[in-house]
Amino acid sequence: MRRATASFRVDRGTEDTSMSTRSWSHALAASVWVAAFWLVLPADVSTQAPAAAAGSGAAGRGEAWFYQRCSLCHMGRIVKDDKYEPMAPRLDGVLKNATPDREKVVRGFIQQGSLRMPGFRYNLTPAEFEELMAYLKTL
Repeated sequence: MRRATASFRVDRGTEDTSMSTRSWSHALAASVWVAAFWLVLPADVSTQAPAAAAGSGAAGRGEAWFYQRCSLCHMGRIVKDDKYEPMAPRLDGVLKNATPDREKVVRGFIQQGSLRMPGFRYNLTPAEFEELMAYLKTL
């Protein structure tokens, strides 16, 4: 039995792999732009957070819960050609200067839900629910 063998020859060619003067100038210009960018960039960019409209603390965390759990229905959406109104009522002013009785009714409604709204008594911990309520009072 004869074994077939093949030989391959790699031709490295005689291309010049050194950078031309034009390439060096482009590389230098790019590095100058990168250096300038890093000089004007604040030192602690990664830890900067946008200021929350509701402030910090419980209301700020409640705003995050609102945007995660409630905003899909209770906020309008902006699309390319038009702006859609929310599917559910806006919550602006619902708990602003609310009486304790009104707050109790709103709390019960959010926890129990309705046919068109899920209840959140099992989805939010008591602390998270209090943060959400603190944010709703700022609207």
